[in-house]
Amino acid sequence: MEFTGKNILVIGGSGALGSELVRQLSAQGAVVMATARNADTAARIPAEAAVKLVVDLESQDSIKTLTDYLLNLNQPIHGIINAAGVVGFAKATETTAQDAAKLMQINNLGPASIISALHPLLALDKEAGSFVAGITGVVSEKVFPGMSAYTVSKSAHASYLATITQEFRRDKIQVTDAKPGHIETGLASRAIFGTAPAFPEGMTAGHLVSVLLEGIKEGKPVIGSTEF
Repeated sequence: MEFTGKNILVIGGSGALGSELVRQLSAQGAVVMATARNADTAARIPAEAAVKLVVDLESQDSIKTLTDYLLNLNQPIHGIINAAGVVGFAKATETTAQDAAKLMQINNLGPASIISALHPLLALDKEAGSFVAGITGVVSEKVFPGMSAYTVSKSAHASYLATITQEFRRDKIQVTDAKPGHIETGLASRAIFGTAPAFPEGMTAGHLVSVLLEGIKEGKPVIGSTEF
């Protein structure tokens, strides 16, 4: 799949990964729609984005407002990439239900709600085909102590992606799950709870995005951690 002329939605387009996706996709000719949590963070979406949208992944009303707006446009969406996410650090015995629920909502349930609701638009242009991609990370391949809630939320999203790989196949919608290791985006320093361990130097956002986009072009269902 090539990106030229394709309508692609980037969930979390104001973050380090999302911004890099906006830039690289736009450079390859895509028409990029990018989301941010609010008007203030939307200002961080790169100027290359054709459309800037607002959605709060913790609010089902906000998610419905976004998806209803896009569904009413009735224009094909050729790709959705979920680049949104938050992290927290704590042992399972020290993680509150509230903190675990927040990670699950932002890392899995919110983006999954958007993707599922927009299925009709992904299926509109069967001749061109379409795709969904998520970045579940190495934590969806193996577990790490002190990151239980984060690991569970990312593993849940990996399971969601694996499920829609089968459910969306008849509509010619391919699904890609990327599982990179540590990335130098500053996410760990913005943990919503706990303190990050001393990670080794990670890959750049630019490297991750270039590998992800090549994997999407090649139709890879999974891009494992060793491929980054």
